[in-house]
Amino acid sequence: EKTWDDDWNDVIRKVFWQDYKLKQLMLIPENTAIVPFITKYFIEDAAPDALLTNEKVRVNHFDTQGYDTGNKNVIRKYKNFDIYVKDDFLYDATNDRLKSRTALIAERIKYLLLRDFYVCGLRFEFRDEYSLWTKTVGYKRYRLVFSYRITT
Repeated sequence: EKTWDDDWNDVIRKVFWQDYKLKQLMLIPENTAIVPFITKYFIEDAAPDALLTNEKVRVNHFDTQGYDTGNKNVIRKYKNFDIYVKDDFLYDATNDRLKSRTALIAERIKYLLLRDFYVCGLRFEFRDEYSLWTKTVGYKRYRLVFSYRITT
């Protein structure tokens, strides 16, 4: 039986990792295999306090607790994405020097998760986006928040 985690792994494998434009915006070297992709660039961690500063861009993703939807055995949860971009690479992604790389990556993630009603069997709803402080000196941080429902 396929689980929510299996579907989420398919989103990483078939959507994010295979998207050339996202990987280009994230400055991921060509021929990067999927395991280095998820361990160095697209990391699952709820508290990335010790982000290494050897990568120009990192996307951290994690789930947060949701709430009861009022439907039996259905819970709404949140999928968060924190986009970290080194200051030196923040405004060099396009010819429009006012468009930040954090905003471009956020736009791409929103497009990839919302372009179809279901993505690899999962349905995401956009909730919010905003800048955040960071403990990692020399980086900017931008958060995207989506919601999804799971059954218990």
